[in-house]
Formats: sequence, structure tokens, C-alpha cells
Amino acid sequence: MNAPLRQRCSDILRARVRNEPVTMVVHVALSLLIVINVASVVMDTVEPFARNHIDWFWGIEIICSAAFSVEYLLRIWSAPEDDRFSGRFGRLRYIASPMALVDLISILPVFLLLLTSIDLRFIRIMRLLRLLKFTRYSHGMDLLTTVLRQQLGMLGAASSALACFLILSSGAIYLLEHQVQPETFGNLPKTLYWSIITLSTVGYGDVVPVTAGGKVLAAIIALSGIGMVAVPAGILASAFSSELRRREETYRQTATQHMQGGLHLTDAMRERLQNHQEELGLTDEQAEMIINDVREVHRGHIVDDTLFCPHCRKPLRIEVSDRSRNR
Repeated sequence: MNAPLRQRCSDILRARVRNEPVTMVVHVALSLLIVINVASVVMDTVEPFARNHIDWFWGIEIICSAAFSVEYLLRIWSAPEDDRFSGRFGRLRYIASPMALVDLISILPVFLLLLTSIDLRFIRIMRLLRLLKFTRYSHGMDLLTTVLRQQLGMLGAASSALACFLILSSGAIYLLEHQVQPETFGNLPKTLYWSIITLSTVGYGDVVPVTAGGKVLAAIIALSGIGMVAVPAGILASAFSSELRRREETYRQTATQHMQGGLHLTDAMRERLQNHQEELGLTDEQAEMIINDVREVHRGHIVDDTLFCPHCRKPLRIEVSDRSRNR
């Protein structure tokens, strides 16, 4: 009795079948709790409003924290049903996983508030970290985290190049401006702030060079910033496109396998494809377009297998005589 119940709990929390009613209700309810809790944290910083509705804020915090705590405990309990966390110390491996740490962070604030005398402002900021739980319920956030994980090396290389350029530009502007403006360019940390603002092309105007060399350098840094900042954006855009193509190709292969027997999909096939589509985060339009493409390919294969007359190029119809049937 315990094993089937644990398997059922794991299937619901991991959304093995996303369009199942119970799974949809649980995930929609948890998503709404995250939105409501974050909204209450934001409004709690408005002091007059917070004083007049303090009971409401406490009620929301207690309900959300209780729900997230139950979810966290159920995920730990059902973790061995996942192959990644089966076997000895499986639950401990799950507790140390990134998403389990996010779940733990989401319930820590209320316990810190009850058990310690820590600053309330710190508690408010920690409660905002519950937004990270959306990475489990949002396909868009899942795609973002996947792309960031895949391109971590490329982004690290671009960030290293950007950091080197910032340090060099800070040193250059320091040499040109520190004697003229010692209060604003008197040391490298101050010039580093100016380099960041200039390289990002924000340019607040609160700190500006006054020497001719400083102005020329500022112009070069500002123009260079357009290309330097665009590099990580280009990497992410290319990675997003590649990941979407990979997911579409994966769905195309699954659809092709299901349609090997014919051009029409049964209800069971459609349900399996729908589940796979939701796992990959594809829209209905993308899925329908892929299925139509697969159908066209199948139709082309059927036409290619047809025999044609070598003279008039009309398709041939083969008839079997009664004598052949009797044989």
C-alpha cells in the first residue's frame, strides 16, 4: 500500500502526466501560492498598508509556508521513486539537489522569523527567493535554466573578457583623470564604477572625464561596450534557438515513431504526444506543424512506392486473377 501511494505522489509532484486533472490542480495551486506570497511580500514593504493589514499578511505567510513545507516533505518522501535518487542515501542526494535547496530556502524564512531575532528586512528578501520555485512549474524558466547550464562555459569566457576590459579601462582612466579629479577618479574602485556605467552604455553623467584624453577614452569605451555587452546576448540567443530546434527534432522523432503505421493518430497516440509536447515545452502550434510535416513526408513515401507506367507515367493498378487467387 505504501509503495503505490508513494509512486502516485511522485507522479503528481513530478508531473509525469501533465494534463491529468489532479496534477494540474496541484501545480496550479502551488503556482498561485507563489504569486500570492510574492505579492504579499511586495505590499508588506508599504508601511501604512502593512500596518493596516498585518493579520492578512501573517495569514498568507502561514498558509503558504505550511503548503510549501508539506510539498517539501512529500518530495523527500517520494524521491526514491525517481531513478536518480533510488538506492542507498537516495533521499540525501535529493536533499542536496538544486531544486530541493530552492524548496528548502522557500520555507526557511518563517522558521527563522519564529526561532531567531533576525532582521525583518532580511526575512523579506529571503521570501522573495520563492520565485525560484517557478523554475519547476514554468516551461519558459525551465528552458532558460537549461540554456544557461549548457552555455555556462561560453558565458564564463565572455564574462572573463568583459572583466579584463573593465579593469584595463579603469586603469587607463585612472592615469588620465586622477590628478585632475582626485575626488571622483582618485582610486581604482571609483574608476571601476565609472567603467561599468560607461561600458554598459548607461552613462548616468554623475562622473565624467574632463581631460581631452579622458574624453577620447570614454568614447572608445562606450563604443566598445555596444559590442562587449552584445556578446553574451548573442550567445544566449543562439543557444535558445539551438535548444528549441533540438526539442522540435526530438518531438518530430517521437511523432514519426507513432505514425509509422499510418497517417492517422489514435487517441492514445495523441495523448502520449501531448505529454511529450508538454515535457519539451512546445506550443500547440509548433506540435501541430511538426505533425503535419511528418504526415507530408509519409504521403511522399507512399507516392514514391507507387508503380508508374514508363510511357504515360500514370499509376499502375495491379489486379489479381481468379486463377492466381486459387493458387
